[in-house]
Amino acid sequence: MHVIWKRPDGFQNALPDDFRRIALSNGAHLWLHRHELDWYPFQVSGDWEGQDQTKRLNRLVNMLDSPKTSWKSYLEHMSDDDLDIKEGHSIKDVTRSIIAWIENLERYAKGHTWEIEIVRCALHDVLQILKSFN
Repeated sequence: MHVIWKRPDGFQNALPDDFRRIALSNGAHLWLHRHELDWYPFQVSGDWEGQDQTKRLNRLVNMLDSPKTSWKSYLEHMSDDDLDIKEGHSIKDVTRSIIAWIENLERYAKGHTWEIEIVRCALHDVLQILKSFN
């Protein structure tokens, strides 16, 4: 398995206005597509579960600049057999499962040094928000 960053240049013939920019904790800026929340900015690949993991990861990354109430609502409604999250689990249970999954993904960032840094920082920032729910 590996996690790669899809660079904004040339993404599905997108124009600059199709993106919004957010600041990451390391001072870098990450360009996020305004409408393609499932398939951009990262791709998880390596096995048959890659598509579901890509969608899950990108949804979380695209929420980085969202208010905490949006995160809470997302976590309350999340259930996923791949992460052992069942309907009715507490936010703490859900966040623990997602945190473990993201911590595992951090080890599999792939690309040039600066691309790996962007992936890892985005994952770190998602983890910081999730840990605030524990």
